Amino acid sequence: MTLTFFHNRSRAAAASCTGALFLALLLLAGCSGIKSVPQGDYLYTGGDIKVTSPYPETDTKAAEAELADAIRPKPNTSFLGMRPKLAIYSAMGGNKETKGIKNWIKTRLGEPPVLLSEAYPARVRSQMINRLYNIGYFQPELAHTVDSTSKRKMAQVHYTATVGKQYTIQQIQYPQGQDSLAIRIRATEPQSLLKVNNPYNLETLIAERIRIDAALKEQGYFFFDEGYLIFHVDSTQQNKVNIYVRIKEDAPDKALIPYKYNQVSVFSDYSIGDSLGSASLPPVQFEDYLYYPDEKTFKAKAILNAVFIKNDDYYSRRRHLQTINRLMDLGTFKFAEVRFEPLDSVGTNGLLNADILLTQAKKKSVRAEVQMVTKSNGYAGPGININFRNRNALRGAELLMLNLVASFENQTSGTAERPAGLTSYEFGADAEMQIPRIISPFDIRISNSMYQPRTRFMAGFRFIDRREYFQQNSFNFEYGYSWKQRATTEIQINPVQVMFARLVDSTEAFSRILRDRPFLARSFDQQFIIGGNYRFTYNTQGIQGRKHQFYISPGIDLSGGLWGLFFRAKNGRPADPEDPNTLAGQAISQYVKTDLETRYYFNITDKLVLATRLIGGVGIPYGNSTVLPYIKQYGIGGPNSIRAFPARGIGPGVYEPTRNLNTDDPVAQSFSFFDQTGDIRIEGNAEFRFPLLDPYLKGAVFVDAGNVWLINEDPDRPGAKFSGNFMSQLAVGAGAGVRVDVQFFVLRFDLAFPLRDPNYPNNDRPKSGLFGSGVLNLAIGYPF
Repeated sequence: MTLTFFHNRSRAAAASCTGALFLALLLLAGCSGIKSVPQGDYLYTGGDIKVTSPYPETDTKAAEAELADAIRPKPNTSFLGMRPKLAIYSAMGGNKETKGIKNWIKTRLGEPPVLLSEAYPARVRSQMINRLYNIGYFQPELAHTVDSTSKRKMAQVHYTATVGKQYTIQQIQYPQGQDSLAIRIRATEPQSLLKVNNPYNLETLIAERIRIDAALKEQGYFFFDEGYLIFHVDSTQQNKVNIYVRIKEDAPDKALIPYKYNQVSVFSDYSIGDSLGSASLPPVQFEDYLYYPDEKTFKAKAILNAVFIKNDDYYSRRRHLQTINRLMDLGTFKFAEVRFEPLDSVGTNGLLNADILLTQAKKKSVRAEVQMVTKSNGYAGPGININFRNRNALRGAELLMLNLVASFENQTSGTAERPAGLTSYEFGADAEMQIPRIISPFDIRISNSMYQPRTRFMAGFRFIDRREYFQQNSFNFEYGYSWKQRATTEIQINPVQVMFARLVDSTEAFSRILRDRPFLARSFDQQFIIGGNYRFTYNTQGIQGRKHQFYISPGIDLSGGLWGLFFRAKNGRPADPEDPNTLAGQAISQYVKTDLETRYYFNITDKLVLATRLIGGVGIPYGNSTVLPYIKQYGIGGPNSIRAFPARGIGPGVYEPTRNLNTDDPVAQSFSFFDQTGDIRIEGNAEFRFPLLDPYLKGAVFVDAGNVWLINEDPDRPGAKFSGNFMSQLAVGAGAGVRVDVQFFVLRFDLAFPLRDPNYPNNDRPKSGLFGSGVLNLAIGYPF
């Protein structure tokens, strides 16, 4: 939802206030904050480490990098030689007790001094010795000195280390017994992380122990634990070590044998706290599985397609986790758990019973969203979106989604050139069915993925009534697949995409507009879009603790390619816009459209984030088509794009839609009613996010830039074609926002101001209203 308000304000006054605020912040940041340091103590400004060795082959730089991470504590935050947070803390009372807004500023924006008395150099030195041992320097010498000045009350700690030769691995020996466990451990030796002549490193030993445990978990050793492996390390006189991998003598017997599944049971209607022995109905025997309670709610086959553990198979942790992930990915269960019950051992193998416990999610849900849209061109009106979901439509965990949308817009204000009273109605309905398996005429199997593949069918209808111009119907159908290869990658492919749009009715005024604008007329031609699309997404946002997170999503959309080849073979000539190939009497649109969206999130701290986004896209018509279909053209602007401009209200290029019209019709003069679109899109966004009142109120400052252009020259839209000076044609906006972030719900208020409008190259954009030419955006969720 976008709300736009205007206000006339003196630029000089605004600039004066901004300058005064900047000067105050600069003076505050320049304060050192030393007065907050207690008498007899020093402000700790950090430490450094210098490693030396009498042996030139020693990699002292690597040792220094390892030890630098051990230096504690971290000094006060600094920026360009200043300590602004410490200065704020000191200015707001320092170590004295404060209340109210002063205390809030001190605790939220300030930072207490880090003192030398809190550095504990002797303790840091001891940790450095341990780290040197862990990377193969067994006889290091450590010392430290404190460099302080009583006048400035600042101190720095200098650490020095002297090391000898780094110990390297001479020999690795794995368990030598003939029992099955020792044999299987030795069989993993080719994948060992320990290599002869590599430096000794404790972290590598820990990783090797984890690797062996993971390999055993895939071979049935359910009760084995990495803690049952120990390493004996013997050093030699030649700076070498021999490593002996052994199994603890007190490891329990059950950890030493592999386990097979005896019986796998599925409880599809489990509630937390239920007793498994209280099932009122006998199970359904499906293949080797016992399925409870019956198939009235879920078909056994649909659930068991997501189960990868079977009777008589050895336990595998990967198959165990794959089963959990696939069951949860069905979307019909709140919880999925596998409980294991060991039975008495038989010979050299153990036996497990596995009970798969599934707690159902709410099957049906309805959600309604009411929106109010106000645009800078004077159009306003309500909208409603009603969404219905059924998570188990056909008893096979199928997801059925029905969506109804309706909106109304009316021009509430106008001029002699742009009369008020223009109205627009829109109504749409979509139905989508997602089936948790691959449905294809070909044999396509995705069995190794941890995630559930899906087949998707979608059909939709849209009706647009722009009362003074035209009525348009559009229909679309898609068939395709989506699946995750891993947690960070997803593939969506729709081999079938059919769309058809046609004008049901048009007014004489609109007909004159189309006659005056041939390019616009061609984009409204009745035509089929028959093709497919593909998108790949790489996303690391879900991985917690990463300083750098990425989102990369390239996609391609094609129409008319195969049909073009068919008609070329049939007619012996290529497609021609003047004599296009048709289906059921309608032209088939031909184009190639590709785009790329990239995002980068720099997590400065766990609460400060710099988020950036870059989007590029291009659509190229060919064959039958000289322009992209209107519904496939790019638009830019709005609350999730360039926030200082209305949705689809920028461009194309430097073209201004209300200038140089070829008709005197007063209705046609209101051409701003039409969305501004293009064949090429370039957009960039940057946003700095920070907390205001943790944990729910957050703030942001941002800048957005971008535009759309045409590939081909349009004489009716001068300045719209892409050219080499496109950088000077970018629309630019900036602003600040507040976000109410309550777990899975984010309410966002962004106030944005246009800094450059390509439609007004002389910066003569009209200004009026509460915020000048600013746009207040109210939206749900983050913009990216």
